[in-house]
Amino acid sequence: MNDAQLIEISRSVDSYITTLLNKYEITPLSLAAVLLARTMVLNNEAGSTEDFVKLLQGVAENPPQRNETKVH
Repeated sequence: MNDAQLIEISRSVDSYITTLLNKYEITPLSLAAVLLARTMVLNNEAGSTEDFVKLLQGVAENPPQRNETKVH
């Protein structure tokens, strides 16, 4: 996977998230909770729970700065 593909995926995910927010009239935090729970289930089923937890711990220990969190 290359950078262009990652950007394309990010934009598609952003578009879908916006669609879900509007369709279900849900707050971003509530939707984030649903998405996180589903991502946890996906990683559990794929056998990558340990790596996923490490990823979350890394973000918790070194959260992105406000100016680094722009949506593509």
